Amino acid sequence: MAGGKVSPRQKMINMMYLVLTALLALNVTKEILLAFTVIDNSLKKSTANIEVKTVQMVSQLQKIAGDNQAAKAAFGYCNDANKTTSDFIKNIREIKTHLLRYSLGAIDPNDKNIKPEDAFSIKDEARKDYKFFKEFPWVETKNGEMPELKAGDNLDDHVRYFNEELAGKRGKDLEFAINDARVKLLNFLKIAQSDSNLGKNPETRSFLNSKMKELAQKTSLVAGDVKDPFSNKSEKIKDKEGQMLNWSEVYFHSTPLAAVFAILSKTENDAKLLESEICQALAESVSAADFKFDAIIPVVAAKTGAVVTGQTYEADILLAAYNSKADMKVFVNGNSIPVEAGVGKYKVTPQSPGTNNLDVKISVPKPGGGEEIKVGKAEFTAFAPSAAISADALAVLYVGLENPVSISVGGIDPSNYLVRIVNEQGGPTSAKIIGSKGRYKVSIAKRTDAKVKIQVAVKLPDGRVKSMGDKVFKVNRVPDPRFRCGGVEFKGSVNVNALKYQKAATAILDGFVYEGVRFRVTGYKFMAVGRRTNGPKFAKSGSADLGPVKAILDQLGPGDLMTFTDITAVGPDGTERLLDNASAQVK
Repeated sequence: MAGGKVSPRQKMINMMYLVLTALLALNVTKEILLAFTVIDNSLKKSTANIEVKTVQMVSQLQKIAGDNQAAKAAFGYCNDANKTTSDFIKNIREIKTHLLRYSLGAIDPNDKNIKPEDAFSIKDEARKDYKFFKEFPWVETKNGEMPELKAGDNLDDHVRYFNEELAGKRGKDLEFAINDARVKLLNFLKIAQSDSNLGKNPETRSFLNSKMKELAQKTSLVAGDVKDPFSNKSEKIKDKEGQMLNWSEVYFHSTPLAAVFAILSKTENDAKLLESEICQALAESVSAADFKFDAIIPVVAAKTGAVVTGQTYEADILLAAYNSKADMKVFVNGNSIPVEAGVGKYKVTPQSPGTNNLDVKISVPKPGGGEEIKVGKAEFTAFAPSAAISADALAVLYVGLENPVSISVGGIDPSNYLVRIVNEQGGPTSAKIIGSKGRYKVSIAKRTDAKVKIQVAVKLPDGRVKSMGDKVFKVNRVPDPRFRCGGVEFKGSVNVNALKYQKAATAILDGFVYEGVRFRVTGYKFMAVGRRTNGPKFAKSGSADLGPVKAILDQLGPGDLMTFTDITAVGPDGTERLLDNASAQVK
């Protein structure tokens, strides 16, 4: 069967077992036997720890099972699962005891009257051939000593015990017992689905069914090749020669007794783990709504934690674990408030700024009479009207650009902002503002506005409109750009050959607060003086085209002087402006 998720500890135990089993092919030493014993002891401790966890979990179910039918049903199934596991583990431990006695020659394996719980005694002949060991504390000798096998002995005695003596009945019985325990445990989740106290709603039935399928694939409590997780029968396994083998033949062949004990202890651990997970699923299936409010707290869920004076503060006050049948009462600052479908409805309209404290009390009737009272506290802040308005770059708006502006009003949904822009002096304006929910763009077509004012109001839940303030911004023209010959910066010393490959003049705005602002060169004049020019040479253009200057560039050499004058360019505001002259020497 495909394995599911297992704990890190379980993974470690499985890995140790596989490694040590592989080592057996090399040599069986006392050290390897001791290592298997360590695994065996670790498995026993793990099983004991799982038992403690399960007992604690089931005890919690028992506490709330008084008049809670779902919890009572889950508690009953957990008890039945515990009995199933206990019977299985008792059976495995009886097999261990009987097997060890057989391996030490203390009993007749075919004596059907031998009881596992009989006191253990070792024949004198057996004492001569076997050493004594302290690693199997569940086996007691007549004098309190513990038996141990020699390192290389008894690789086959247990194979005969399971698969030869009594016509192999013991091996078949063990295989059946392991698979049968799995089926019985999983069936508790199957039965719970049809239980009217647990599976009364589709969600719970779906949860239990999903958990049952998950655990059926996840559990390691399986012997042999099991196709159906709800079958206690397994298919036989073929060896290299094609012979059909039982599960016990495969796992116990040429395996020291210490390793067999570890394998058997692992089945105990697997059974206890499956029981614990089944009880966990049953506990989770018991809805919190079915409990008697043994762990409840008041919850204040406000639509906002701060309001403007004059605005209504609203909050939902409810139980974390709500019972639809409970006659719940809610009080805030000593005053009763309406309760709708288990939710207290609280409203208040503060008239002055400051912090408002809420003392909350929730009363819930107990099933046996009386009431259970839970108290809590909450607070909200009321503040005077104010709006935060800022340009995302500077406290300046530029003509011809889409200037980003952010607006925020604490405690108010941005979808309720009302924003407009006006001339600061009250006259007409070319400024426009567009956007929503606190993010806007301001465009100003002409520099006719020395200053503009952005005004903010909000629409309150009751429909009223309340002014939140305004802010004044200066209006500036975008700064002049720097002249360039295409991609060549025209200042200092310039390589004349690089200029020859440039097709058009450009105007670049370096270090401006907004990126991507562009200018278009609309004309220029050019003058060059050099040793080979026979006086000054002139050129001009009514566009950005650098064609007129290229013939002059061919006549220039190192040290010659070049100058662009009367440079004009059009910026984002659409107006033409005169740029600074640009001069450079030829490299």
